[in-house]
Amino acid sequence: MPGIAPAPEVPLHHGPHAVTLRASLRAAVALDAMPGGFAAVWDGLAGQKLTTLHAVIRAAATDRAEAERLIAHTATHPLAQFALCAQAACLALIAAYLPVDQGKAPLSSAPARPIRDHLADLYRFGTGWLGWPPSEVWNASPAELEAAVLAHVDRLVMMTPDAEAPEDAAARNAQRQANIAVGLDPEFERDALRALKAKHCA
Repeated sequence: MPGIAPAPEVPLHHGPHAVTLRASLRAAVALDAMPGGFAAVWDGLAGQKLTTLHAVIRAAATDRAEAERLIAHTATHPLAQFALCAQAACLALIAAYLPVDQGKAPLSSAPARPIRDHLADLYRFGTGWLGWPPSEVWNASPAELEAAVLAHVDRLVMMTPDAEAPEDAAARNAQRQANIAVGLDPEFERDALRALKAKHCA
C-alpha cells in the first residue's frame, strides 16, 4: 500500500529568492516528457548540467514566476554555489518519486509498463473514478493518488456484497485496473484476502 503522506516539497534558496519544488503528478509528467525521461534527468542532475537543473526547477516549482526570477538571478552570480544547492534539491525531488520498498520482490507478475502510461492512468483515475478537479489531480503526488484510488476500490468492494459473482464484472474490472495502476498483480483480490483473514481471526 502506498504511503499516505502529502506530496513531498523541497525548498531551494539562492540569494533573495526561494522556491518550493513539489513532487506532484504535473512535475512527474513534465520530467518524464523530457528527452530520455527520468533516467536522463537523473544523469543530468548527477553531472550538474545547468539546463537540467533549470528544467527540473521550472517543472516542479509551485510558483513559476519566482522560479524564473531565481534562475535569472543565478545568471549574474558565480554558478558553483547555486549548482550544489540546486543539485541537492532536484535530486531530493526525484528521489521522492521512487518507491520506498525497492529491496522487495516485485508485487506483480504483469509486464513492465512505461512510467508515462502509469502517470496517465493516475490522471484518469483521479479525474474519472475519484471525481477530483484536474487542478487537484495535477497537484497531488503519485503516491497520494495511488492511495486514494485503492481506498476508492475498497469502498466499491464493501458496497458490493457479492463482488465474487460473475455478473459483477464492473467491480472486478475496477479492482484489476487499480491493482495494475499501483503495481500489484492484476488478479489480486483484496476482498477475498479480507475474508480469509476474518476466518482465521488474523
